[in-house]
Amino acid sequence: MRKIVCLWLCLLSASSLLATTSDSIPTRRVYQGFSGGVMVHTGFLFGRDGNAPKGDDGRSSSPQGAVFGIGGAMRVHLWKHLRVGCEGYVSTMYSGATDRRDLLRPGSYVRMGCGGLLADCCWRLEKAWPYIGATVGGGSMSGLYILDGDQNSWTPDANSTFHHQGFVYATPFVGCDYCVTPKVHLTFRLDWMLAFHHSELCMPTGPRIYLGFMFCH
Repeated sequence: MRKIVCLWLCLLSASSLLATTSDSIPTRRVYQGFSGGVMVHTGFLFGRDGNAPKGDDGRSSSPQGAVFGIGGAMRVHLWKHLRVGCEGYVSTMYSGATDRRDLLRPGSYVRMGCGGLLADCCWRLEKAWPYIGATVGGGSMSGLYILDGDQNSWTPDANSTFHHQGFVYATPFVGCDYCVTPKVHLTFRLDWMLAFHHSELCMPTGPRIYLGFMFCH
């Protein structure tokens, strides 16, 4: 989270510097403004979690299912189509929304936090701004797997596992902004997350959809 905040501050400083430069040299028109906002998302993530314990029947408790989360993005607009910036999100997968809900006890979850640098190409039409791009960055995944017991009891659960691991990821995406006003945009986005750990594809991987607001300057 600190790295994401630092990236946001660096982009704000860079955008202010570019704005000053563009004012002094109006013929170049490199800097076109900046935008930032918040988006909520949901999706379906899957993959292999090698640290997930196995149940009595030998099945792995590594889940796949629906995720829900929130995050935001910040972009600097350059030239006619290019936008660069950073973004960060937190996604949570609860056991009741997975294919392992019969094996995992209530209170089990998988939570992912990630952030990185993005670049996209945007076409500014009258009311719609379609765009396509990608994000590259890193994150971490925490998983709590409870196979026996009750999350509301004070009795220690012998058959439960908690682990934490880092990953790097690449996320191609497409989306479209709808210009409610020149400074307020409603944005919709679809992406596919690809996470890697020790050179192998791992969880979290899969599609997500986003809906949110972007504020432009």
